Amino acid sequence: MPPLQTSIPTSMAAGAVGRRQNMEEWNGLTGLAEDVTTNPIGFAQPVMRGTAGEQVKKYDGSGVFRGITEADVTLGADTYPEGYNVPVMEIGVIWALAGGACTAGGPVYWAAATGKYSDTNTDTLIPNAEFDSAAAADGDLVLIRLRRIPAAPAAA
Repeated sequence: MPPLQTSIPTSMAAGAVGRRQNMEEWNGLTGLAEDVTTNPIGFAQPVMRGTAGEQVKKYDGSGVFRGITEADVTLGADTYPEGYNVPVMEIGVIWALAGGACTAGGPVYWAAATGKYSDTNTDTLIPNAEFDSAAAADGDLVLIRLRRIPAAPAAA
């Protein structure tokens, strides 16, 4: 008897870019996309505090890091339009794309030109983040664990 179907995978994908890995402790916020014409914000991309209010823009290593964007399955594209509500994970484990080798437990560096992560320390360091899984090659899925470190209180 021939197989009933041969085109549908027999198992689900391990994860998807910009999606949470599991339901362990996590926290998120909603920001408004800013400056996306020159600096588009994609899924699983680091963002920083924007110009005003709840605005967020692509992280460049010099601003106040807010977190990593989550995927919005209601969008037709994988980037956020100007002024759009952007879900941002500030604590938790999220799937992202590797741009090269990633070592589990190692620091996370991000290449703005490719939008991918690796161990390459010449790229932008993501604060309070570590790889939660390993990746071997460009285009592999990798897990990133974010931890929010609250600011220390002022001395009395």
